[in-house]
Amino acid sequence: MRDFRKFVLCLVLTFGLPWLLMVIIPVLKYQHLEPVPYDKAVDGMDGYYPPAGIQHRGKIVYVREGCVQCHSQMIRPAQLAMDAWHRGWGADQSPRPESPIRANTMRDYLGEKVAMLGLQRVGPDLANAGYRFENRMQVHMQLYAPRADADWSVMPAYRHLYTVQKMQGPKSDLALPLMGRFAPKKGYEVVPKAEAEALVDYILSLKKDWPIPGETARLAAAAEAAKAAEAPTP
Repeated sequence: MRDFRKFVLCLVLTFGLPWLLMVIIPVLKYQHLEPVPYDKAVDGMDGYYPPAGIQHRGKIVYVREGCVQCHSQMIRPAQLAMDAWHRGWGADQSPRPESPIRANTMRDYLGEKVAMLGLQRVGPDLANAGYRFENRMQVHMQLYAPRADADWSVMPAYRHLYTVQKMQGPKSDLALPLMGRFAPKKGYEVVPKAEAEALVDYILSLKKDWPIPGETARLAAAAEAAKAAEAPTP
C-alpha cells in the first residue's frame, strides 16, 4: 500500500508540477497584466506599452486557415548562442541590426484572448510581419500564389479566399497583378474576398517589438558603458 501511495505521489509530481509551472502560473500572471505607460523623459515617447492594434476579425481567418500550424509569433530570447535575431524580424530591416531584436514578452500579447505562438516554424516567424511587406498587394500575392516569387515555397495557396471574375470595363484596383502561369484567363481578373482583406489587415498589424518602458534608456546606458570600457586608456 505504501508503495502504491508513493507511486501516485510521484505520478502527480511528474505531471502536475510541470503543468503548474508552465501553464497555471503563467496564465495567472498573464490575467493580471496591464498596459504600462511610457515616460516621455525616459523613453522619449508617450502612450502605453503595448499599444492596441491587432485586427481580431483577420485573426479568426488566420486561425481557421491553419496558419498557426506553420508560422510562429514568438522571437526567442538570446541564449545558447542563438541571439534571437533574423533579418526582417523587426523594425530594423538592415542586413544586421546594431543590436539583436528583443525577445517577446508576455505583455506583447495583451488584448489577445489566445496568443498565436505557433506549433512549429516551418515558415518565417510572423511576430513582426507588419514590417516586412511594402504594401497590401504583396501580402495578397503571397497568399494567392506563394510560388510566384519562390518556386521552392512549401506554403499552400489560399485561392479560395479570392474570386476569379470576368472583367467589367476597366481592371479593378483590387485585382492581383498575376503573370505567367498564375495569371487568369484573358478577360478575367482575381480579386480578394472580404476574408482575404481581413487576413491581410491582421498580418500587417503584427508588430511585436514595441520599446519596453525604461528598457531603451537602460540599453543605451549599457552600450555607452561598453564603448567606454573598450576605449584605449590615454
